[in-house]
Amino acid sequence: MRLKPGLIRYDVEFGSRRSGQETVLRRATNVVCGDAYLLQGQSNAVATDCGPEEPRFRSPWIRTFGSPSSDPNGLRLWGEAVHRNPDGERLQIGYWGMELARRLVEAHRNPIQPDDPSTIYGRLLWRARQARLTHGIRGIVWHQGENDQGADGPTGGFGWETYRDYFIDLAAAWKRDYPNVQHYYAFQIWPLSCSMGIDGSDNRLREVQRNLPTAFSRLSVLSTLGVEPPGGCHFPAAGYAEFARMLFPLIERDDHGKTFPGPIGPPNLRRVGFSRPDRTALALEFDQDIVWNNSLVSEFLIDGRRGRVASGSVAGRVLTLQLTGDGGGRTLTYLDSRNWSQARLLKGTNGLAALTFCEVPIGMLESGAGGEPARNNPASPLNGAR
Repeated sequence: MRLKPGLIRYDVEFGSRRSGQETVLRRATNVVCGDAYLLQGQSNAVATDCGPEEPRFRSPWIRTFGSPSSDPNGLRLWGEAVHRNPDGERLQIGYWGMELARRLVEAHRNPIQPDDPSTIYGRLLWRARQARLTHGIRGIVWHQGENDQGADGPTGGFGWETYRDYFIDLAAAWKRDYPNVQHYYAFQIWPLSCSMGIDGSDNRLREVQRNLPTAFSRLSVLSTLGVEPPGGCHFPAAGYAEFARMLFPLIERDDHGKTFPGPIGPPNLRRVGFSRPDRTALALEFDQDIVWNNSLVSEFLIDGRRGRVASGSVAGRVLTLQLTGDGGGRTLTYLDSRNWSQARLLKGTNGLAALTFCEVPIGMLESGAGGEPARNNPASPLNGAR
């Protein structure tokens, strides 16, 4: 028997028929069929430290299994999900998980020993297996990295040095344990989040997160910059609601085939190079149109130094930076966590804050009209964004 997914409640009866006489042997009521997603990470994936407000929203269409607590055996049941629950985290999925689910429900009123409970991964896998959902997961949302910003990486070095390899290993485990997963969504964390990081090590971690899609065909990175009210470590309820708002169109596109007239993700740097032979101007090409304000000149560092950018101008998706002095330089960084402001953010025309980047190699390129990088010279020795 196949159930049609949607906002539909089913009652299912199993039984026998003999000599025209039907006997009901088992009955299941309030059965639903729909999409399943996993939300995983650390505290900003748990998303319950959002102030004293106790959201009252519930929905019979938003369900979860068990509890994220360290003793999952204490709760073996399905139920309506909640933002948070002091009673052993019973049926808890966090603030932005609930907000994302709420948006999806409202938009689709008629829509046609790895499980070791002592680990974050194991507890979630245990719940999915007990719920018999391992083959029904369509997407996984990842928010993690705060504890990897400093010099306490798993090999004794900085977290950013091993983050990519460990994430790829994690995604391989996801694909093994949830074989039908189609999409991954990862957040680039807040600069110097939770006051962790040493001498720019957090900037380098965010650069690794920005480049995760180069290892995957279906991974989208979202920015936490620009979220209002802002965080710093954890976010207030309205800030977590912004997480859901940003995720919502991506899931609509990936899982429900919805199309949008313009970009729905944050701007991301594609390549950067000197656009003049004297190396006094840089051209930065993004994956979408962006908006420039001259207050942003202080947010760009060449070879780790501020004050090298005099002004900027935008033509569509290309940002041209005029440099001071003799120009030159080997690497470009946007937004150093030691001194930045939420009021000075590079954004796309869609209003989303651009992903930060760190120590991207600067190449040399020819110029087209208006300083735009030439596109007709595939042999140009441009070093693309890593």
